Amino acid sequence: MGVKDLEKFLPLVLINKNYVITSLNETGKAMLGDVVGKKCYNALYNLDKPCSEYNIGCPIATGREDVDTVTMDFEVYLRAYGKLPVGGIYWESMINITNLSAIRSGIFDTLTGLHSRSFLSGILEKFFHMWKRYKENFSVLFVDLDDLKGINEEYGRLTGDEALKKVGQCIALYLRKADIGVRYREDDFLVVLPKTKKEEAVKAAKRIQECIASLPFVTRLSISIGIAESSGEDKKVENLLQRAEKALDYAKSRGKGKIAVARSTKEFYTVE
Repeated sequence: MGVKDLEKFLPLVLINKNYVITSLNETGKAMLGDVVGKKCYNALYNLDKPCSEYNIGCPIATGREDVDTVTMDFEVYLRAYGKLPVGGIYWESMINITNLSAIRSGIFDTLTGLHSRSFLSGILEKFFHMWKRYKENFSVLFVDLDDLKGINEEYGRLTGDEALKKVGQCIALYLRKADIGVRYREDDFLVVLPKTKKEEAVKAAKRIQECIASLPFVTRLSISIGIAESSGEDKKVENLLQRAEKALDYAKSRGKGKIAVARSTKEFYTVE
């Protein structure tokens, strides 16, 4: 399927700064009917106020280009939106994926909203290829919620799930557009940072860690983080992941809430 085919397949609407739909493509017309002149938030999502007032991403409110999912009235939408370079016109494309739960679960983790582990493998291979071919460095953060077992035992499993959601929220909050956050295992997360050296990865790790520490919760939450940067010693992407996980183990051996960086396969150091 080429770009032109994709444009025909996806509904696309153009919106002015007053939230009014100015035009839409043929697929949009087929799906939405005659909505030109109507407010986008009402025509697309049956809302009575702009999406941003419901804490839903909006290109007019933020000026950002983004892709996300949103659930409203038990309907789940996969959305893409942004701003055209000229004319003060914004665009939005959305697909109702409520009945595509099997596809959605292969992309997103249902508890945290981050990407699922099954989504990760192809993406990592892509970054590893770019590293090998063009020397585009990338880094990974291995993030672990400290003492999830203790939280579950003292406060219950639902509270433990809420703690995991908090970690997911803090990771998502500090992701750049090209970064990828993944629920890797029960209490482990992986963050992929393209075109990022380990020094910048440390800064990202600190921001996520500070976010966790600042959250109100029934008990103090903390995370341990291991960091590894792509290296010439990596024969395959799994070598990078193993190094990051060893850095995480090293961080946890130094106590809760520590950040450790892999200098090599066998050498690690913590950062303050």
